Amino acid sequence: MNFLSMDYFVTLAQERNFTRAAEKLHITQQTLSAHIAALEKEAGSPFFVRHAPLELTYAGRVFLRYAQDFRKSVRSLQQELNDIALEEKGELRIGTAPVRERALFPELITRFLKKHPHIRFVLTEATNQVLQEKLLNGEIDIAVASFPKTVPGVELIPYYEEEFVLLVSERLLGQTRSSAQGGSTAERRQPPRSGAQQGDLDIPLRITKDLPAAIKACPFLMNSKHSIAGRIAWNLFRQNGFRPDIRIESDNMETLLELCAAGNGAMICSEMLARKALTESQLAAMRIIPFAEPVRYTIFLGCRKEPYRWRILDSFIQTALAHNPAAPL
Repeated sequence: MNFLSMDYFVTLAQERNFTRAAEKLHITQQTLSAHIAALEKEAGSPFFVRHAPLELTYAGRVFLRYAQDFRKSVRSLQQELNDIALEEKGELRIGTAPVRERALFPELITRFLKKHPHIRFVLTEATNQVLQEKLLNGEIDIAVASFPKTVPGVELIPYYEEEFVLLVSERLLGQTRSSAQGGSTAERRQPPRSGAQQGDLDIPLRITKDLPAAIKACPFLMNSKHSIAGRIAWNLFRQNGFRPDIRIESDNMETLLELCAAGNGAMICSEMLARKALTESQLAAMRIIPFAEPVRYTIFLGCRKEPYRWRILDSFIQTALAHNPAAPL
């Protein structure tokens, strides 16, 4: 078995389609088929059930596990040999959420490339959960994301904190203010608790006292329930005892921010990311409403625990830590 065929197999197992895998590998479909057929012949067992989409056989799942580990070892070997030879070259693969990529990476990568101009970057956008899977599978080298307190096999380096707020345009707020007049604020069911842990969904996420009735009258723009913003929003609704008018749902936070700025609804978002993604004129027309008890989440730099860490990856981490993106300008 050669390195190239194993790499082709892993890509096909990820894509589950010969055409897409061949395009990603920049080879013909016939070449890919020949490599896979040779692997299967050598193993004495088929690795795929050939229907759409392709399905891994039991032998294929076993081979994939070893192939992914082997590919990570080969990559570590190449990186360590480059470090020994003092050669600053290679490919650094980083994953984060789309709006966070736009907010962080232009400045961070520019700083890094001034010191390491020959490194090639491959950026991946995905949800926090998908990024964790890609990191453990060896598809990316580092993830900039919110993680659970511990992830087996992953080293978590605290990077910065994001504070979440409620955003709504002044225009929409003016429209809903009149419809909310005469309404009463929902009774608070329990007092806020101090010292609550990150990710504790029982934290009473109360809006500050200035505009609760008007906010309740707003339509809402919702991020995925599995995202940080989505979990905070649904807990807010639950704690305040009301059913929101959900106008738009999307996994793309950047799209939701633009829709919010245009007056289509209120939303929960990281204040730092909102300030990075929206223009000054858009922000001037927005009301940024904090929570009575600040809701903050730590964003980590996550990388796999390995016997040897590439010097370039270490340098990227140090470059990131030298600049806190949440610090005031």
